[in-house]
Amino acid sequence: MKNHTDNLYTCLSPFRPALIRRLTAASLALPPLAIALASDVGAQTMPADWPSTATIPYNLGGTVNGVYTDRNGKSYDGTGYIVVDIDGAFRNDNPVFKDSLGRSKIAGEVCIGQRTGTDWLSLCKLQSWVGRPLPGDPSAGYYVASQSGASLPSDAPDNSCRDTANSDSPQYCHYYHGAATAGIMVGQPTVRWDDANTKLMYSGVAPGASVITVKIGGGTGTDGPQGWPINSVVDALNYVNSTLLTRADIGSKIVAVNISASGKSIAGSLPCATGGDGARIDAVAGVLRAKGIAVVMSAGNDSVNGTGAWTCGNNIIPVGATGIRSVTTPTSYTNLSQKVSLFAPVGTGDRASGDFVLAPWAGYGSFNVWGTSFSSPQVAAAFAVLRQKFGTAPSVDSLVRLMQTTGKPLDGDRAGLAAPGASVLDIRAALNGTPG
Repeated sequence: MKNHTDNLYTCLSPFRPALIRRLTAASLALPPLAIALASDVGAQTMPADWPSTATIPYNLGGTVNGVYTDRNGKSYDGTGYIVVDIDGAFRNDNPVFKDSLGRSKIAGEVCIGQRTGTDWLSLCKLQSWVGRPLPGDPSAGYYVASQSGASLPSDAPDNSCRDTANSDSPQYCHYYHGAATAGIMVGQPTVRWDDANTKLMYSGVAPGASVITVKIGGGTGTDGPQGWPINSVVDALNYVNSTLLTRADIGSKIVAVNISASGKSIAGSLPCATGGDGARIDAVAGVLRAKGIAVVMSAGNDSVNGTGAWTCGNNIIPVGATGIRSVTTPTSYTNLSQKVSLFAPVGTGDRASGDFVLAPWAGYGSFNVWGTSFSSPQVAAAFAVLRQKFGTAPSVDSLVRLMQTTGKPLDGDRAGLAAPGASVLDIRAALNGTPG
């Protein structure tokens, strides 16, 4: 976990660089971490439904292929709908982003970057300047690109960024996180053999849906500062509202936006500071919410009674993380507050005990994840599945209530810190409920 200021994103998959390097190298083989942890397998009792529990949709009431069947025997997987993922960058060349017929699940790509006012300058490969005045800075603006490949890790024409934890060449910054979050939402079901006898699956929550990937990561130098400028977060949300929603081909299909970040953790359930970062995010989220688009964010990984400076608003849906061995118990790392009413199973990344789920790794393969970065995409993708059944008439609020009231009740020592009635997402149960 990095030290951060109010306009630095909180990267919510807190792997140390040494572990990232090990995962990167191992992701090219079958499987990641298998060699390192093989001697531990069998030393502990695995979850009752192991190895299915390593597959995210299975823990949400679906199959390992990401299909959910309601009481009437009808099946849903998010087909026909689109989720938007705002992240540092995306390896959209990972095979999970093609369906069984080889068609791309990427419905669009965007890159947004800053020229001034931040340590994390634009990394958009091709970019056009858009004027966007700010208080006290009437000439302010941002870079934008929307061509194919715009969201891939890259340099800008006038700026470069390298991360030596990246085993690829070039060693671009922001090289793995976005593939994981987007893959958790829409990734194609994929087999991974953990050893000669253990067949695992990793699949998106809504593999029938598509994703629009919005790259906002910036940075400069080799192993220098890299992050998500707050202006890029707000600009990206405004781009969803003013550009993506107005497109005839995709606008009516967009149901949710995921941002796997929370900002600096703040105590309790404090309101947003007037004019602060969280208030700026919340204002755009309110516009989107009124149009039926959910803005889902991570609760944070600082183990505090609180969430984040970016998730302080009432229009944001913050999501916490629970275990896999105990899916109704909050993890030790997740933030909780009275603002957090929804949780999703992620675990601690521990392969030996089975307390983990799999997500796509960079351009190929998968890895064990932990962190609330990987809980919020589950809820964002759930909106695609629920919209497939219930259509666009139910409001965002009604679907949030549906997920909360049909979910598994939260328990454990820290459960009382969450919102009253907080629960763990259960998509199959929600499909059998009624929005209201």
